[in-house]
Amino acid sequence: MAIKKKQNTVKKEVQEVNKGQQVVRGRVVAAKLPKTVTVLVESRKTHPLYGKSYKVSKKYLVQDDLGVTEGDLVEMVKVKPISKNKHFAVRKVVGRDIEAIVTKELKAEAAENIAEVMPEKSEDQIKSDEIRKSEDEKIGEPEKEETKKKTTKKGKK
Repeated sequence: MAIKKKQNTVKKEVQEVNKGQQVVRGRVVAAKLPKTVTVLVESRKTHPLYGKSYKVSKKYLVQDDLGVTEGDLVEMVKVKPISKNKHFAVRKVVGRDIEAIVTKELKAEAAENIAEVMPEKSEDQIKSDEIRKSEDEKIGEPEKEETKKKTTKKGKK
């Protein structure tokens, strides 16, 4: 009997979401404000006369209590207005930003490979490199001659 109660509560939650609330999916494009994220929602529409399909996109400010990051796919629900521009709240995270995760892993792997190949320099080598660079900069700089051109109103000498 306890199992039936749990199933009923799950069905009620789904019905409440589907019944009166508008559910929209989008990608988080900015997470700069506290407890607020900007979500980009893209959809395809077809022109009624010409039949050409085109993309339509819109950005929404969304209340974030889950702590989503930039690039995540989220499902948001329309709620009563939280502020002037916030009328949605994040319901759940549908997917993570795969590209960001892969780039982090690749950077870590590259750093490990570089550490294996390149030995660390001692303090004496670092100091000698700095001295050599400063000497090269002093030698490489030509003396600057300040020449002033006298011009008249017409721009001639």
